[in-house]
Amino acid sequence: MIEGLSPQTSLDVLLQALELAGLGCTVVIDRGGRLERVYANQTLANMFGVELAVAREMAPMDLLTPSERARLGGLRTSLEAGKPGSLRLETFIPRADGTSLPIEVALAYVPLGDARVTFAFLRDTSAIHESEERFRRVAEVSPDSIAVACGSRYIYVNPAALRHLGLQSLEDLADFDPLTTVPVERRAELAEYIRRLAQGESLPPWQQRHPRPDGSEAVLESSLSFTKMSGQPAIISYTRDITEREAFQAERMKQDRLVSVGMLAAGVAHEINNPLSTLGLQARTLCNDADRHGFSPEVRRTLEQMDEAASRMQAIIQDLLFLARPLEQPQAYVDVAQVLTSTVALMRAGTHDCPPIHVELDTLPPIQGFASKLGQVFLNVLRNAVQAVEQVPEPEVRVRGRSSQDTVEIVISDNGVGIRSDLLPRLAQPFFTTKPHGTGLGLWISHAVMAQHGGKLVVKSAESRGTTVSLSLPLVSPR
Repeated sequence: MIEGLSPQTSLDVLLQALELAGLGCTVVIDRGGRLERVYANQTLANMFGVELAVAREMAPMDLLTPSERARLGGLRTSLEAGKPGSLRLETFIPRADGTSLPIEVALAYVPLGDARVTFAFLRDTSAIHESEERFRRVAEVSPDSIAVACGSRYIYVNPAALRHLGLQSLEDLADFDPLTTVPVERRAELAEYIRRLAQGESLPPWQQRHPRPDGSEAVLESSLSFTKMSGQPAIISYTRDITEREAFQAERMKQDRLVSVGMLAAGVAHEINNPLSTLGLQARTLCNDADRHGFSPEVRRTLEQMDEAASRMQAIIQDLLFLARPLEQPQAYVDVAQVLTSTVALMRAGTHDCPPIHVELDTLPPIQGFASKLGQVFLNVLRNAVQAVEQVPEPEVRVRGRSSQDTVEIVISDNGVGIRSDLLPRLAQPFFTTKPHGTGLGLWISHAVMAQHGGKLVVKSAESRGTTVSLSLPLVSPR
C-alpha cells in the first residue's frame, strides 16, 4: 500500500499505470487444480482481440497456444515442488482473428491459504520480432559475415558467416564456441576490447588473421555492437574480409618505395657513371700495357680485378638508368606475343647449353606500353628460370601466354631449385639476390616496369619444386 492512500486507491493507480504502460494483466486463482480467472484488464483483451467481458470469461489456459500449455504445465509443476517464486518466458497467444501474437510473460505465484494466486503480466513483443525479422532479411543477403553471440554461443549467423566459419548449417551452431575463431594468445586482448566497447569507448574495428576452410589465410575486420535479442543482451559482429584490400595497400606501398628508391638510385648512378667509366678505362689500359710498364704478375691481377669490378658496377648502373628512363610519349600498342617470341629466341641464342624452353601462346591482343621495357622484364624472368634449372637432371622451362576479358597474362615456370618461403617476400627488394654473382636488381626493375604498365608480377615458388612467375598486364583494345 502507498502511504497516505487507501488500499483501493493504490490498486486503482497501479492498474491504471499498467494500462498506460501497455501491459496486459490477469489474475488467476488455483483452488486445488481448478483455475479461476478473477481479473483481466483492457490491454489484455486488446491483445487477444476480444471485448473485455469476453477476456474475463476466457478459460485461464486460453492464455497460451496448445503447444505451449504443456510447457507452462511443466513449469508450474516444478515451482509447486519448491518455494513460491516468479518466472519469465516468451511465447505466443492465439487471437480471435486466427493469428498469434508474440508476447513476453512475467509470472508470480503467491500462496493464499489453500489456494495459489498467479499474477501474469504480458508485454506485446511483436515490434521486437518485426525488428529482428527485418534484421534477418537484410543479413541473409549481406556479402559480409553477420553473427549474433549471446553468452558463449552464437544464436544466429548469416550464410556468409556460415561459409567463413566453415559450418554446413545453423544446426552446427549448437556445439560451436565463438572463441575458437580467435587465437588463444589474443583472447585476453579481445575480452579487454569488448569491455572497453561496453563502457562506451570508440574503438577501431577488430582485426585478425583467420584460416579459411581451403587452407589459405584471410585478414578479417570486425565491427562489434551491443544489442538485445529476444530480450537478452547480445553482441552483433559485422565481419568483412579485407584480404584483397590489405594486399592492394601493401602493393601500393611497395610500388611507392620502388619509385622513391628508384629515383634516388638513378640519381646516384648518373653521378658516378662517368668517373667509374674513367676508372675502368684506366685500369684496363694499364693492364694491357703491363708488360711495357714492367708490372709484376700480382699488379696485373690487381688491375684485372679492378677492371672486372668496374664492369660489374657499370652493369648495375645501366640497370638503374634503364629503370629511371622517363616513359616516352605517346605509348604504343605492343604485340606481346612478338616481344615474347623474340626474347625467347634471344635467350636460346645467347645461352650456352640452353635448356628446353616450351612456348604455348594463345592469340594475344595488343596492350598499350613499351616493347623495350617489357622485353627487358621477359628477359630478366627467363634468365632467372634458365639459371634455376642449370643443376636439374631434366631441366625444363615453360612459357604460357593467355588472355581474359581484361588482362593478358604471361606465366613463366621452371622445374629448378626453387626458393625458400622465407625469402619470397624479399625478392622485390633492390640488391637482394640468391645468386652468387647476381646484382639483385632484375626482379626489382621488373616489378617497377610492370607497375609502370599498370600490371603486376607475382612469384610462387617452393624449394626443390620450381618457380612460377605470373606477369599480368591490363588489356586495351586498339583504337
